Amino acid sequence: MLRYNFLILSLIFSVPGILIYLFRKDLRKTIRILAVCSVPFGFTEFLFYPSYWEPVFLFNLVNYIGFGIEDLIFVIGLSAFTSTAYPFFFNKKLVEIKLKRQISSATILFGILFCCFFFVFLFAVSEFPIIYGAPILMILISLGIMAIRNDLILPGLFGGVLSMIIYAFLCLILLRIYPDLFQLIWHTEKFINRNIYGIPVEELIYGFASGSIATLFYPFVFRHGYEKII
Repeated sequence: MLRYNFLILSLIFSVPGILIYLFRKDLRKTIRILAVCSVPFGFTEFLFYPSYWEPVFLFNLVNYIGFGIEDLIFVIGLSAFTSTAYPFFFNKKLVEIKLKRQISSATILFGILFCCFFFVFLFAVSEFPIIYGAPILMILISLGIMAIRNDLILPGLFGGVLSMIIYAFLCLILLRIYPDLFQLIWHTEKFINRNIYGIPVEELIYGFASGSIATLFYPFVFRHGYEKII
């Protein structure tokens, strides 16, 4: 078994976001804000471990506090590229727009986060598999945002697809480093148990869902839209 497999995974998933941060100064604020907002989700590892997967954690922290250092690195790295893949690859920038609503950005932010953690709590209590619950929740919130902001429909869809492609590419890199990783660490036999090029379908769904909601999160909460860079 590859030692520190989750740490290696987390570091690999941080690379795309770091590159975008270096090349697009205008997206750095988005990355920083999404990084902060993503941190609480790193504390939910106990809902995935060990039912969905059993990676190796530094200092075996997951068995003491329910999550590891790797979880925080992973969610920050994931949020960095999922929130900016769409504007980066489609050459878009975020611009402030005027909307009729009077609800403050802080209220919307805490409302979305509250909904997320409320439903995560329900999933935990009901023992509904979080690997299904998390993507369902992210997709439902994304659809709700798209219903309110029609201008964000295409960004949400394209952002989801782009993130899934990047997610899959990173998984393929992991498979090159450690060919049996998904067979040994993931318990996909308990779930869909289907792979695409060796990648569990659950991971691809998760990549799409996280990409969609991350692409929509900043412009929706802070009243911004996507505009072509001339």
